[in-house]
Amino acid sequence: MSVKDSKGSPVSGLVADEVAVLENGAARDLVSFAPDERPLTVAIVVDTSVAVNSGFRLSMYEPLVAFVRRLPEGARYTIWVTGERPRKLFDLTSDRSEAASALKMVPPMGGNMLLDAIAEASEELSKAEGERSVLVVVTASGPDLSYREREQAVADGLRYRPLVYGVRIQEGEGAEFLYDYVLSELADKSGGLFELVLSFMSVGAGLDKVEADLRSQYRLTYATLPDIKKRKLEVRVARDGARVRVGPVAP
Repeated sequence: MSVKDSKGSPVSGLVADEVAVLENGAARDLVSFAPDERPLTVAIVVDTSVAVNSGFRLSMYEPLVAFVRRLPEGARYTIWVTGERPRKLFDLTSDRSEAASALKMVPPMGGNMLLDAIAEASEELSKAEGERSVLVVVTASGPDLSYREREQAVADGLRYRPLVYGVRIQEGEGAEFLYDYVLSELADKSGGLFELVLSFMSVGAGLDKVEADLRSQYRLTYATLPDIKKRKLEVRVARDGARVRVGPVAP
């Protein structure tokens, strides 16, 4: 779950006494509550199709590099590109300089293979057992050449249960409705966020929201009842203006 204030900044220092859990409307006892400090593993999927054109160099490159530099201490990350075919630029690393040098060598080309890249990047994250797996997708709206239907793309993206964030740039035409569906479904079902930004120049603002959300994560466990077929969880926090977003309930 994430907890942010009315301005979208992370709420820090929460303790169990400030938290109430309701399951299907009934109060439940809180067993544990703490910031989510598990090691972070991040796969960043970047649209490098010809549709991004000069926007990649002028407005996407620097925000992506800055986002990597601000990842929490000890985080590992990798970057996938989507132009012409899904391609991983390098294996998981904690070296922050790798992003700048690798992205600098990528020319925008071909059609966008975004849905296939999401599936392959998600599968890569499955190898990071015991860590927080995060998938971050940054894309424009050019024609999509992936081999997956949208429902399959969602299923494949969630198979290994990453936390998914999507940033889509509202420029160009082609797959905007497809991408909005897939990215919003991935974000909603994983507990992440989907941000629509107006232009390439707004990519940095979208990634700032992703970073803030990653820094606002908490984990909790609570006492439930057996044989509940469908669970609706609500978490309330005793902080003025606090906004809580709850992710999927693990069995």
